[in-house]
Amino acid sequence: MVLPLRYAAIFARFADSRTRAYDFAEMPTNERRRKQLVTKTITVPGNLIIACTEFNGGLYFESHESLEEIWQEEQGEVRDLYKGIIQVAAAFVHITRENCNGARRLLGTAIGYMEPYRADPTVLGIDVEAFCQAAERCLAEVQRLCPDGRLGEFDYSLVPVLSFDAEALRADAVRWDAWGFAPTGDALPMEIDVIE
Repeated sequence: MVLPLRYAAIFARFADSRTRAYDFAEMPTNERRRKQLVTKTITVPGNLIIACTEFNGGLYFESHESLEEIWQEEQGEVRDLYKGIIQVAAAFVHITRENCNGARRLLGTAIGYMEPYRADPTVLGIDVEAFCQAAERCLAEVQRLCPDGRLGEFDYSLVPVLSFDAEALRADAVRWDAWGFAPTGDALPMEIDVIE
């Protein structure tokens, strides 16, 4: 998947999320920006592109946030698929922090949430079976490393690749009556409220 140029600036600011979090923690309280409720316009394909790029670039927390913007609005049958993918992203946040319990728990529940979708070739353009198989390999690696406290040795080549097929997304959006799409499968600009 090629990242459109307009998204390049978005990802540049996430280059080192650990440094960003550390810098924020070091700021005096009176200099921190107050969070506020804002309305923004998203499309499901746009957020999926961002989430895939973030996830595949190791920005697991940011990917979780991008997917959560869709998940919070989705009330249909694919809600649990989003939740499962979000939990995989969150599990990798725990892996990077060497938190065995969080990684093990989230990978296990994520696979459970995605299980009902595995038999379909694609759901929302995502090859759920391949993603789940990779998540299962990661869970096995976590279970292998954790008893000895060696999660820092996790083999990141096992991390699933998060991607979707845009044409299959259109057809699947109609089939699953997914939020953010017209009955024809065209993505709709959707306004959401978020705290930033």
